[in-house]
Amino acid sequence: MNVRLPARIGAFACLGVAIAMGLLALRDEPKPSSPPVTLSTDLPTDPLQAKLRSCQLAGQAAGSDPGCLAAWAENRRRFLGQRSRLVEPAADYAPGKSSEPASLVDEAIANTQQEQ
Repeated sequence: MNVRLPARIGAFACLGVAIAMGLLALRDEPKPSSPPVTLSTDLPTDPLQAKLRSCQLAGQAAGSDPGCLAAWAENRRRFLGQRSRLVEPAADYAPGKSSEPASLVDEAIANTQQEQ
């Protein structure tokens, strides 16, 4: 049996289906596109969100800004559901100052030296 004849019939059938699908696609009217998405220009009411937005706009310089680092830390605490705690800034730290009595600090140092 000759194989060329069924191959030609199959090729013409596929070509006919492709032309019919193309004509059907051209016959339909184009659908209107969806309206463009507009970004809100409203300023955030939450001061943390405002600070995070300003840090985002600052770009790479925000990585060394202590205000941005504190805002990101507070955002992480909120996201993770932890209670907000007051953290004393590192600039206020002085080696001689402590909220604990000196005797408790000395006792803790003595305990660590005994363990070693």
